Amino acid sequence: MKKDDYLSLVELWSGFPGTTMTGADSREGFESFLEMNGEYCFSVLLNNRIVGSVMAGHDTRRGYIYHLAVDESLQGKGTGAALMSAAENALRNAGIEKAHLFIYSDNTAIRFYEKTGWHTRHDIEVMSKVLIGEKYLGTRTED
Repeated sequence: MKKDDYLSLVELWSGFPGTTMTGADSREGFESFLEMNGEYCFSVLLNNRIVGSVMAGHDTRRGYIYHLAVDESLQGKGTGAALMSAAENALRNAGIEKAHLFIYSDNTAIRFYEKTGWHTRHDIEVMSKVLIGEKYLGTRTED
């Protein structure tokens, strides 16, 4: 994934159901994230067009998966699994033993993640607090 991919990635992500864009997804936020975590972020090109991507990173203790998206025409053909495998292997190679992802409970992609070995935690709750900017730049308005 490259900084120049930003507009193409935003187009892919914003058209993908279940994705919320926040201030962290601004060009500046994206470029800053890539500077720190670029080796864990991958894109798939088809005919010079980005048709899949995954952003991942870590805080030296845990890995995190962000914005997995695959063009609808390629879903169910292994592209998402290959992207996740690449991100997971990169995190594993960095010595990260566990990774997390956050997903809306009504997102149909949960089935995909379960098929690729992820499991839903029932022993923890996620709490969030917006520290800077608007709550969401996308369409979802729930907390």
